[in-house]
Parts: sequence; structure tokens; C-alpha cells
Amino acid sequence: MIFTIMYYSFIVSAIFFYGIGLNDSTIICDKIHTIGMLLVKMLVSIVASVALCFLIQKEFLIPLGLNDFIPLIALLVYIIISVLFESIMRITSTKNTAEFNISYLIVLLALYESPNLVSSVSISIASFLSFAIILPVLYSIKKRIDIVGNIELHGNRRSLVLISLAILATLISVCNVSWLVPGVLP
Repeated sequence: MIFTIMYYSFIVSAIFFYGIGLNDSTIICDKIHTIGMLLVKMLVSIVASVALCFLIQKEFLIPLGLNDFIPLIALLVYIIISVLFESIMRITSTKNTAEFNISYLIVLLALYESPNLVSSVSISIASFLSFAIILPVLYSIKKRIDIVGNIELHGNRRSLVLISLAILATLISVCNVSWLVPGVLP
């Protein structure tokens, strides 16, 4: 389980290698100081949706041969759980924590990549952690770009952030090169 969490958090980051939340993370990182409730709601709704969807998948959909309906069932379950937690958050704190794309794609990733319930929950937590870890990094990159100033000279700030993310993804995956693996080359 620890290996799975480390693997999906850092080595095969959901942001860098699957592209989950790549575009939205550049928007969310602008308000890094106020996203605590959003992250809590995302984590709880992702874990609850993955657990419930995995049980529905294992008990009903796979035995009946309805594997093609897994994304639809995951969508329905995620919407119900997300709306429930969103309404609880709005009643208790009056903050808007509406978010859909990243959480739903993490739920699908966890359902399709895992053989059992524990693995699917750990994959979902690790994918969420990879998203949460990249937000401060993106925030600092945006602040560095703002310090340089003159956005017109350097192009669009968001495109510079995405280029920086591409460089980070390359740096993370550079160690996964065949000639660095012992025993590949004679």
C-alpha cells in the first residue's frame, strides 16, 4: 500500500502522466491560501466515491457483464456524494467548494487501475496527494513569473506555467530511462 501511494504520488503523478487536473491546477493555484475546504471536500468525496463505486462494480456490474457502464455509475455516484458534501460545506462554512473534473477523473483512474478495494482507495488518495503537492509548486512558479513582470514580453502567464509543468514532468521522468536501469545494456 505504501508503494502504491508513493508510486501514484510521485513516480506516476496523476497530474504529469495522466494529465488529470493539469489545466485546472493552473487556475486553482491562484487562490492557494483559501483552498483548504476545497481540498478536504475533494479528498472525502473521492475516497467515498471510489469505495462505493468499487463495491458496485465488483458486486453488480462485473458479474452481469456490464463493464461499459462503470463510468456512468461512477459519474452518478460521484455527483450524489459531491453534492451532499457541497451542501454540507455551504451550510457550515458558506464557502463554494464546487469542483468536478479532477475528482471525477481520479475516481475513474482508481477504479480502472486497481484489483481490490484497498488498492483503489490508496490509488485515489495518492492521485489526490499528487494534485495537492503540485499546487504550492505552481503557486511559486506563478509568483516568480509575476516578479519578472512584463507579461506581454514573455507571453501569456498561464502558458509559461504549463511550459514549466512540462519541464517538471520531464525532470521527474528522466530517471526512467532504459540505459540507467541495471542489466539493460551489456
